Amino acid sequence: MQRLTDYTSYKDAHKFFTKDALWDLFHGNRDNLNIAYECIDRHQSNRAAINIANSNGNDQTITFGDLSTWSNRVANWLLTKGFQSGDRVAIMLEPSLEFYATLFGVMKAGFVAVPLFTAFGSDGLSSRLEDCKPVLLILDPEKPELSSSNNVETVIADPNFLKSLLKFETTFTTSTTSADMAMYQYTSGTSRALPEAVKHHHRAIVTVMIAALYATGVRPGDKYMCPSSPAWGHGLWHGTLAPLALGIEISTYAGKFDPEKLLAAIEKFEITNLSAAATHYRMMRNINNP
Repeated sequence: MQRLTDYTSYKDAHKFFTKDALWDLFHGNRDNLNIAYECIDRHQSNRAAINIANSNGNDQTITFGDLSTWSNRVANWLLTKGFQSGDRVAIMLEPSLEFYATLFGVMKAGFVAVPLFTAFGSDGLSSRLEDCKPVLLILDPEKPELSSSNNVETVIADPNFLKSLLKFETTFTTSTTSADMAMYQYTSGTSRALPEAVKHHHRAIVTVMIAALYATGVRPGDKYMCPSSPAWGHGLWHGTLAPLALGIEISTYAGKFDPEKLLAAIEKFEITNLSAAATHYRMMRNINNP
């Protein structure tokens, strides 16, 4: 039986598709599927998982081992807070170790991650918090003023945030099922009066992995980059979760967008597959034609 990663066309993958071939993409227990486990814990710990090109010049590479260790600490920390399974945890951070550790740690612990765009002001943040009613907000240290604009318990992810997690265990066993809620991802609200939360279960990772293989076209061994924010669907599912679940090294962008820095990052991280918003391509094309 060929693996789904062996086919080079959707037509062939569809023709020879079987449920066993689908499950071959995963490693964990079918009854306890967890997005975070599939994305990070089953991969070789010393391999690069995420490269972050930062507008401030402080680029960062995070290994699968780093993600596993820190997300386990976050999960163990969250369990001490008395939250209930399915409670929402909002995350308003730029791509960083703090962001990814929290994103995956929340899902490992059986809570629901709610990534939020860092460009939101008080009104944009408040409307989404009112809708999803989180038990906790992890906030960008560049936006401390937003901590007083809502009634949600807030932790500012400053340099002391990771230090505070060092006392927690670095191992964690997930117990979610494929039908458990994993994430709320907000739409932009351009097609309706207000942004809406698209609610994803852990099993959603299955669909986007197939899309990554046969729509985005990522293949084992690729170095893939998506500069879109992981607070939005493109950057979250197609730019982060699906390729990581396939064990593919990804790169992303943090901070104020600069097309020249993005081009430099594409070269630095030896990107073989790029998926970006139309605006990104236009800005790169127009670098020498302002």
